[in-house]
Amino acid sequence: MKNLKTGSFSIQRFLVFVALAALSVTVIGCTRKTSKAEYPTKPITLMVGFSAGGSTDMYARAFSSFAHEQLGMPVTVVNKTGASGMIAAKAVYDAPPDGYTLLLASGGGFFIKAASDGDKAAVVPMRDLKVLGSVGQAITALVVPIDSPFKTAKELVDYAKAHPEKKMRWSNPGRSSTKGLIGRVFLEKNGIVAQDVPFKGGSKARNAVAAKQVDFSFIGVQLMAGFETKLRALGVMSDERDLIFNDIPTLKEQGLPTLGISNPMIIWGHKNLPEDVVAKLKETIKNVSSSDAYKKMTKTMRINGFYSSPEDAIAKIDIMKKLMTPFIPKK
Repeated sequence: MKNLKTGSFSIQRFLVFVALAALSVTVIGCTRKTSKAEYPTKPITLMVGFSAGGSTDMYARAFSSFAHEQLGMPVTVVNKTGASGMIAAKAVYDAPPDGYTLLLASGGGFFIKAASDGDKAAVVPMRDLKVLGSVGQAITALVVPIDSPFKTAKELVDYAKAHPEKKMRWSNPGRSSTKGLIGRVFLEKNGIVAQDVPFKGGSKARNAVAAKQVDFSFIGVQLMAGFETKLRALGVMSDERDLIFNDIPTLKEQGLPTLGISNPMIIWGHKNLPEDVVAKLKETIKNVSSSDAYKKMTKTMRINGFYSSPEDAIAKIDIMKKLMTPFIPKK
């Protein structure tokens, strides 16, 4: 009997061991199935709605040059042009919300296009996409021909008020462009009237004032580069001076109504991105655009590269919405 008991006891221990081993294998198998690799595990596409070489494209390429160091995966810039950037925005909205398709677009240009399209808008910025961070900003400058009698923005405003019969003319990159709308806000805030002359693009608007076809223009301040002997900038529309062209005063410094308009260059993701992906992307955007290497590269490119939080970027958009919405033509 003793041997039988001993044998029975050994069999029981063996059966318990087998059961525990089977359970361990099951648990390990389930863990492997439910766990997922940390984002990202493949290259990321950064959509740009405008052609290569423009300011939006330059921000995207500067960012992508350093983002791979943070993410461990390449970030590829894809230019998907058309519909004032809306085709690229729609491509991001239609893509799976997994963080592998992102958008770089200015806050101003994006909301203006959506507001102009109204109910027909393919994508509405704050409704359909998420602000992940800003990697810089575009600033608008009031410029005149180099031999213009106006040395400051206040001199131009004072003259326009005193001589409404002169019918001054001003150029812009398009009536529905950010710069075109900023120009209209400037005129309204200062109580002056002038004839706008719209062009397709900032370069053409700049060339018109350089050729003295118009009295003044509202263009991106970066377009001053290479035209310093033909143009004079009288003021910037932001509350702070431009980082590159920092000799141009703000309107507030000249005693004029401040507009406080600066256009953030934002990286957007799908509204339904997982929280861990959002956290990773926000961290990456902050680290890259705060780095000395990124700032140095963007300075060389003559653009304003620096970090702004999603909250700061949204606040800048809200300012533009408040000032520009009354002037946005509806389709």
